[in-house]
Amino acid sequence: MTRASVKALTADPERFPHGTRARYSVKCRCDDCRAANTAYERSRAAARRSGEWNGLVSAAKARRHLLKLSDQGVGRRAVSAATDIADSVLQLIRTGAKQKIRAETERRILRCDLSIASDGALVPADRTWSKVEWLLDEGFTKAKVSELLGNNGVSLQLGRDRVTVKSAQRIDVLFRRFQA
Repeated sequence: MTRASVKALTADPERFPHGTRARYSVKCRCDDCRAANTAYERSRAAARRSGEWNGLVSAAKARRHLLKLSDQGVGRRAVSAATDIADSVLQLIRTGAKQKIRAETERRILRCDLSIASDGALVPADRTWSKVEWLLDEGFTKAKVSELLGNNGVSLQLGRDRVTVKSAQRIDVLFRRFQA
């Protein structure tokens, strides 16, 4: 609240009925207004104890998590789609322009993992290549792996450093199919 809006509220306490926290906030200290404020504070304390508190927290933890996800190929747009947090807000958190966020916003960001990556997102290729190498050790050729993946069957084209999420998932399905 700005000072002007606080001043406007305190100028006319009659705007709010007695027995409400709003009236207590504009300096009414009658028994009914004090009781309403006490009830409000008790409900907030109970929410904090149960983990439902949604106050302001530092954005540092969420920022670190967003940067970690970004390094793993999960961009802010994928996080936005998974969390219903505006892309612009995620960008402000990510760059450090937003220092405080709501606790629920932090919880939603921290719940994100690699599973929300877009099909075309790039992820580290080391796990994928270890599965490909297992298949090759089992006697498959790269051309056969390519064919089993539904590609042209001529050659297996995967980056050594990074692969798309879709390619990693397809290799994983193939690996599990023959590993069992």
